[in-house]
Amino acid sequence: MLTILLYMGDIKYFEEKGKLYKIDSDGEKYRISFSEELQLKNLRLAKDNKKWLMLNFYGKISLAIILLALLVTILFVLYKLDQINFFTGVLYR
Repeated sequence: MLTILLYMGDIKYFEEKGKLYKIDSDGEKYRISFSEELQLKNLRLAKDNKKWLMLNFYGKISLAIILLALLVTILFVLYKLDQINFFTGVLYR
């Protein structure tokens, strides 16, 4: 038997044997309607979508920081090689 609890305000939702039920503030157990079930499903999907969008955003930011660090490192190496006339020595060999 699988039981999933969701808390929305003072109403508790739970799943039992594949059917969704709610417990009101007075303690009564009710079978929820199809439209309420769809609303809960859409709410769960929206929360999951938001989580993935945030992970995607943080992944893009970290990738941009890594690429920026790599670009700065390459530019620094090229600057130091130019400072010791590395390219002039390679050009006239």
